Amino acid sequence: MSHGHGDGDGDGHSGHGRSDSARPGHGPAADHDTGLAELLDLDAALGAPVLDAALDAAAEALGRPPLAVADLGAGTGTGTFAVARRFPDAVVHSLDASPRMLELLAAGAAERGLGDRVTPRLVDLDGDWPAVLPGGIDLAWAALSLHHVTDPAEVLRQALGVLRPGGVLVVIEMTRSTVFSPADLGTGIDGLGERLVAALAGEGYPVTGEWSEALEAAGFARVDRRETSFTASSETDAGARYLELQLTRNRDVVADVLPRADLDGLDATIAALAAGDASLVLAAGRAVWVAVR
Repeated sequence: MSHGHGDGDGDGHSGHGRSDSARPGHGPAADHDTGLAELLDLDAALGAPVLDAALDAAAEALGRPPLAVADLGAGTGTGTFAVARRFPDAVVHSLDASPRMLELLAAGAAERGLGDRVTPRLVDLDGDWPAVLPGGIDLAWAALSLHHVTDPAEVLRQALGVLRPGGVLVVIEMTRSTVFSPADLGTGIDGLGERLVAALAGEGYPVTGEWSEALEAAGFARVDRRETSFTASSETDAGARYLELQLTRNRDVVADVLPRADLDGLDATIAALAAGDASLVLAAGRAVWVAVR
């Protein structure tokens, strides 16, 4: 998430997998996926420009400093920490169904000096999550999490219900736009990057969502959609590690789909990233909705 944003998906661009064991705000939560937590933290660092742009749009739409915020599917706290830094008077309620993710989030909040303004709340977004929130909310944040819930329309109606008049909901999702440079992932195997993206798409990755109509149907007075891009480059240590972890997860997804030569090429790229010998850039599309009650 994140991804979103915070949170994410095991699609090639952020952290959470599609299985119940790893998805924010939904389903039974595993406590053992440390690789996922690291991926989410790297996603947070690399995705900061996306979050900053979304926060700019939220602040403009809200027109007042938010005092109460709900992070829906908070994961390890990518959105929570970004919101808390941007709005220093806000208390952030961080909702997730994974005890392990909330444990990491609480530790991260303490390390950042945000412990008094961040409240982890163990709750499933498919349940009565508004019941854990004390009073109205000025800003709701759903980064790379809404597509995981069983009934997104109901979650959007619930979000509208907890927002104060003029309150804002921010939704961030991945798009189908994914480009590797160079296209051969540095292997000399023509078209490897495109075949990887196509194979992932065939397996349902990235998991995306288009929420404009659903947000309007839920009753939001104004809905604005814009597109941006998440970028990871092996030129930085964080980018190289992110690409190494993400391509490793991608390889697991497409192991029975791509031919052996392509899998060997992926292995070579992953090894080069681990050794610091790769030159690779990933650009992945993100869509941001800002909806005003």
